[in-house]
Amino acid sequence: MSEVSGKRVLITGAAAGMGALMAERFAQEGAALVLVDVNDAALQASAARLAQAGRTVQAFAADLAKPAEIRSLQQRVAKACGPIDILVNNAGVVTGGLFEEIPEEKDQRMLDVNVAAVHWMTKAFLPDMKKRGEGHIVNLGSAAGFIGVPRQVVYCATKWFVIGFSEALRLELEQQGYARIHVTVACPSYVDTGMFAGVKAPLLTPLLKPGFVAGAIVQAVKDNALFVKEPFIVKTTPVLKALLPIKLFDRVADRLGVTRSMESWVGR
Repeated sequence: MSEVSGKRVLITGAAAGMGALMAERFAQEGAALVLVDVNDAALQASAARLAQAGRTVQAFAADLAKPAEIRSLQQRVAKACGPIDILVNNAGVVTGGLFEEIPEEKDQRMLDVNVAAVHWMTKAFLPDMKKRGEGHIVNLGSAAGFIGVPRQVVYCATKWFVIGFSEALRLELEQQGYARIHVTVACPSYVDTGMFAGVKAPLLTPLLKPGFVAGAIVQAVKDNALFVKEPFIVKTTPVLKALLPIKLFDRVADRLGVTRSMESWVGR
């Protein structure tokens, strides 16, 4: 089990939602918080609330869709806070709709934030972990990284990237001898936040409470677990895909409501 108390935890997308909840959970474990978000006003308000509650917190505004800002962020954080122990790549965006109808700029934003930012943030902050020989990287994936969902084509693809990236990085670090640098990828189904407002939760897959997911992720860090898969049916999805003929798997997913779940999406 990894120690969280006294560690510096950087969380992206920390102004609200899952990011803010994870910040509170890590703070309860005694961590020092480094919060990052593109929305500076909301970020400062979130940081102020945590500071008033006696938490150790510093906040940095940055647009993670821009690699240059990530490089600048790393330098600013290193100067003000020192090296990061736990990196939580939480920031993410989603746009639902038919693939060819989603505006180009919204597709690009998903690719920039959900894919490129995870890559560049990890590349920026991993070297310090290697120097110290320990650390933890948490990437926010999704159950959508295990199963294709209509009206969520690009979002699904970004989360498949996150899962593959996380698994490959874990193995590479192990091969290099960095046994104390761990990787966790969180793959929940729909979480009851503004990002997925309007979705119809599939059968056996209730909308997850954000606080429950945040707590599960913090516990996974403490346990050095590779995956967080919630609810239970998400744990079975890769096995069912491997065992069932694809047409039968598609039929099961349709009967459960997975393939229709985004039809009523309105989002934030």
